[in-house]
Amino acid sequence: MNAWWTETHKREFRYQFVHTMHGYTKPYFTDETGRLFRDETGNVDNGESIPFELETGRDNFGSDQKKNYLSVIVDSEHARGMTVQYSVDGHQYKTLGQCVDNITTLTFPQGGQNIEGRDISYKVVHNDSGEPPTLNGFSTYYSLSETVVYG
Repeated sequence: MNAWWTETHKREFRYQFVHTMHGYTKPYFTDETGRLFRDETGNVDNGESIPFELETGRDNFGSDQKKNYLSVIVDSEHARGMTVQYSVDGHQYKTLGQCVDNITTLTFPQGGQNIEGRDISYKVVHNDSGEPPTLNGFSTYYSLSETVVYG
């Protein structure tokens, strides 16, 4: 899976440094008010939950053939309420649903509407001060809607 993330903060970092004590290196920073914070600890920032957002790379499942996307199984931990979005062929993200359990199956919109494309990417968003969420992976189910004739 090709995944990336950027770290965003609600405050302006003025100075960031690391300090090593008893063999442990810990990151710290000061903000625009001059207060000192220890970074990379917990999932709250000055009393507010830290949003979790992850976007996967585009995946064509080893084939450039057009696919009809049917459903996706989201394997996660502590992610109840996490919003799952999808993008087909690099277009705008659309909301698919929310995780309700550690293993959640989400069905792509049907109602006469086929979700077709050559590749798909996912974005998940979660904002909760409870246990930090873990995303173990996606299992996407699709059928080929285009045959390729080699000749």
